[in-house]
This record gives sequence, structure tokens and C-alpha cells, in this order.
Amino acid sequence: MGIGAGWAEVEYQAYGIDFPSIGTRMDQLEEGIAVLRGLLHDEETTFDGKWFTTRAARNEPRPLQAKLPIWVGGGGEKRTLRIAARFADGWNVPFVDPATFAAKREVLHRHCDDVGRDPAEIRCAVNVGLAWSEESLHQQFGLLAPRVRPGVLGGSVQEVVDRVGEYVAAGAGQVNLALRAPFDVDALEQFSAAMALTA
Repeated sequence: MGIGAGWAEVEYQAYGIDFPSIGTRMDQLEEGIAVLRGLLHDEETTFDGKWFTTRAARNEPRPLQAKLPIWVGGGGEKRTLRIAARFADGWNVPFVDPATFAAKREVLHRHCDDVGRDPAEIRCAVNVGLAWSEESLHQQFGLLAPRVRPGVLGGSVQEVVDRVGEYVAAGAGQVNLALRAPFDVDALEQFSAAMALTA
């Protein structure tokens, strides 16, 4: 189960949902994930908050898994990573370079220390793009290309393999390809072949 504070106002507008300030969205995330964790893992959940209130709420039917993992996405160091430290089974951040990933992971670990949690309980992941050429980068991401470039794999096969290795060395337990439509199957097959060489 992946959860975040939301960022795309257009998605809120599409469903007629108000788009509050980031502070409010973070407050809602913190309360919401506490309620969600209870609903997924406990027989009954009672919660009193500003945004959400439950009274002996039950989640039936139960998930098939004994414990459905909850993932928190985002890189905000003050709130998002602290929320992840308190509630998440997994943490994911998109489109950052390996050094930034390592730094944010260290912040997550400090928050874990603050809340008395073993950071090894939280699986850490990064979302990366894949663009073998500059043209592909701009075709996929348009005006966002400069912003996401640090977290996009590209260049030669060896450069891509090395970059994935840098993420693993920085503490990523998984590296996710964040593919964008229209999907470039040839690029994906080239990536798969490159990764097979390292296995």
C-alpha cells in the first residue's frame, strides 16, 4: 500500500476534491497513515484526530497477507521522512541522484533514532527514469526533464549498470524503473539485457 501527501492539483480538481496547503496535506497524511496502519493490522481501530476519526472501525474483509506493507513516498526531510520513520514498512523517493538518496536515507535513520525505531525495519527504494538519449529524456518528461535528470538512468550500458550500483551502495534495497507512456519497449529490453550482464 503506497501513500503520500499528494502533489498534483489537477488530480484533485478532476475529482472535485479541495487542494489544501502542503502543511494541511502533511497533517492529513500523518493522521491517515495512522488510521490505515490500524485498519490493516488491527482487529479494530479507534482514532481521534483533526481530519480523521474512527470508533472501533473494522476492515473487512481482511487483506490476504498477514501484514500488508505500507510505503511512504517522498523526500521531505522534516515531515515526510519523520512520518515514514514512525509508520512505514517501506520508503520510496523519486528522481534523485545516489548521493541525495544516501543523504535522505541518513535523515530517515536519524528520525528512526528519534522515535525509537530500528531503521532496518524500513525497506528503502528509489524511483528512476530510463532515457538512453537526451531526446528520449525530453520526449518522456518534457518541461520536467531538467528537474528529474539527476534520477534518470542514461548514457552507455556500463554507465547505467554503474549508476544502479551506486544506488545500491547508497542503501537502496530496490531500484524501480518509473516508466512513462508511451512505453519504449526497446529501451526496456536494452536495460534488461544490461542488468542480466551483472547477475
